[in-house]
Amino acid sequence: MPRTDRRWRNLVFLTLLLYLLYNYFPSPPKWENNRSANRPAPRREQSTKPDFLYHSHFRKNPDVTLENQLEQALLNIENRALPEVRGPVKKIWQTGPEDAEEREHDCRRWQEQNSGWEYKYLTDRDGLAFVQSLNSIPSLTEIYTNYPIPILRADLLRYLLLWYHGGLYADIDVYPVQPIEFCNSLNPLFTEQYHNISLAVSVEIDEPYASTAMKKQWHWSRTYGFIQYTLYAPRRFSPFLRRAIVRVIAHSVRHNRASSSFFHGPRYNEEDILEVTGPGMFTDAVLDVLSESLPQEHDLMSASVKADETAGEIKRDERARVTWAPFHHLKEPLWIDGKAGRGQSAEGEAESVSGLLVLPINVWGNGQRHSGAEMFDSKEACVNHRFGRTWKKGWWEYIFG
Repeated sequence: MPRTDRRWRNLVFLTLLLYLLYNYFPSPPKWENNRSANRPAPRREQSTKPDFLYHSHFRKNPDVTLENQLEQALLNIENRALPEVRGPVKKIWQTGPEDAEEREHDCRRWQEQNSGWEYKYLTDRDGLAFVQSLNSIPSLTEIYTNYPIPILRADLLRYLLLWYHGGLYADIDVYPVQPIEFCNSLNPLFTEQYHNISLAVSVEIDEPYASTAMKKQWHWSRTYGFIQYTLYAPRRFSPFLRRAIVRVIAHSVRHNRASSSFFHGPRYNEEDILEVTGPGMFTDAVLDVLSESLPQEHDLMSASVKADETAGEIKRDERARVTWAPFHHLKEPLWIDGKAGRGQSAEGEAESVSGLLVLPINVWGNGQRHSGAEMFDSKEACVNHRFGRTWKKGWWEYIFG
């Protein structure tokens, strides 16, 4: 065989092999992360200017028509639903495969510690059935079934479950340190005083001064954000979760179109996951709903505007809005009562807007090596996220650590 033909044959073979490896290589093995307390943290590198307002490229020229259609479809479901049962929703939700190893102990502990709470574990098949039952939401089933990575489905499913049913969601590697109602930071939710709160979230990342290099080392898309591996919705149909669902579907439609080709379906890298379905998107949704619903003179607005005198991130032609600034170095639970909203009823009285509870990092986000978080034994800890599995690792890390 001529040498030229052999070279072409080898080149075609190598190209085909690389294509198959890139598109069809099996998922990494389910090895555990390094959980040792003495593992070194990435070097802290600080910028002189804080980043309190991240500008996601998904919010540049968004598909407003699609988002409005999605919002209306969700509102229609809410309007057709039965009236809420008075009092906080006492349901615990976890999702995952049928053979999840963590279920053996941790999931049982959720049930044992919380008598009076209904516990539900949804398998992949259960999750799909629930999504298909919401068939009046445009593009939902198609987007959900076509995701190439399980974490994308898991993210969307938790928002849908808590929006429609209410209750507490926890990843299967989240360990309950104490019963939900014994958690001091959450306890007021179970009294009449704060019946207006529709969602409780916790700080996960609080490093607004982190440099670009530090952000890259930690695999962050931004330097601040709320946790979404544990969430509690005391009421059904939280507007924060509604907005998150709208954003997930709209961002997914946009990204799938941009990342697909004749040869392959949609592709998602780390930053795509964080900003399409994960904590980046979720944090923006929460801050945007607050910005739209709170009056201009609200403390969160004032704190954001004051901090922006240094950061300079709110555009001059943009109205005042809530940024990350009021949540930086948060030490006590922050109760944002829905009664402080700026809506008005037909009679001219102040209309109640759904409230939000923001928990300091040590309540749900302890055990991290950044953002001032304490270890798992923090006195404030109500859960421990043990990071037993992660999608944020390449093959090199799986093989060599």
